[in-house]
Amino acid sequence: MNEEFVKKITALRGDLGKQWVEDIPGIIKKYEQEWDITCLPPFPLSYNYVAPAKTQDEKHVVLKISFPNNKEFPLEMKALEFYNGIGAIKILQEDIKNDVMLLEKAEPGTRVRDITPEKEQISYVSDLLKQFHKPIPDDLASPFPTIPDWAKAFDRYKEKFSSESGPIPQWMFEKAQNIFKEFPKEKKEHVLLHGDLHSDNILSSQRGWLVIDPKGIVGEREFELGTYLRNPYYDYPKGSDYIKLETERILQFSEQLGFDKNRLRDWAFACAVISLLWSLEDENYFNEIYIQNAELLNKIKF
Repeated sequence: MNEEFVKKITALRGDLGKQWVEDIPGIIKKYEQEWDITCLPPFPLSYNYVAPAKTQDEKHVVLKISFPNNKEFPLEMKALEFYNGIGAIKILQEDIKNDVMLLEKAEPGTRVRDITPEKEQISYVSDLLKQFHKPIPDDLASPFPTIPDWAKAFDRYKEKFSSESGPIPQWMFEKAQNIFKEFPKEKKEHVLLHGDLHSDNILSSQRGWLVIDPKGIVGEREFELGTYLRNPYYDYPKGSDYIKLETERILQFSEQLGFDKNRLRDWAFACAVISLLWSLEDENYFNEIYIQNAELLNKIKF
């Protein structure tokens, strides 16, 4: 595994993170034996250890190992179980106690962000959401966070910074906080959302387009696209007409899914801001691109 991954996990988790990284080869060996697989070198790593593997009958699968007691990992498992392969990758084996699962491998695995023209990309995503978003029964909703739960990040920021002294412009912070506070009050049908549906988390497969790495959050359908739309400066080549392209993208999603275009824009703005809150909270890192994204989204008028 690469040195950058080791440094990141050690920085985030300290000695426990360092120990986990050292334990990974032993964990791999254990599940190679238990699940009769052969593990290959990992994919580019971020927070989990994720690697392609092969079964004894040469089927391609993916082994995913999480840091112990990662609260998000069991939610990912539960979300994938709820989706049951409809628009999402399937779980083949799991060990929830030890934070390990074996997944179906999306093949050929083309990222939807690589599809051009973008109008075609958006049509694929829109069709996926129509089958993927399902109402969640009350008895299954309890393990998952809600949009107001995520909005507590604004309160944590205010505990650390005053509105005037924090690194985020006051108008921007207050506008995003108000969106997270007021929009969920409206009586909209709640579904189990992916929660991190950016264009790298949708892959092509022999079963069609599938989502990977869900966080699992309960809320309105429109919120899902906040993540997809929050990063125009990342999604388009340098020097693009960002406002024009982002506007066209919002309008197409609105038309194909029947979502209010202003609501999509506002959720995208709020998601750009909360992403910066998380970056400050988790890594003490101020990412200027989130400010640029939020400023751009604030300029879009319909």
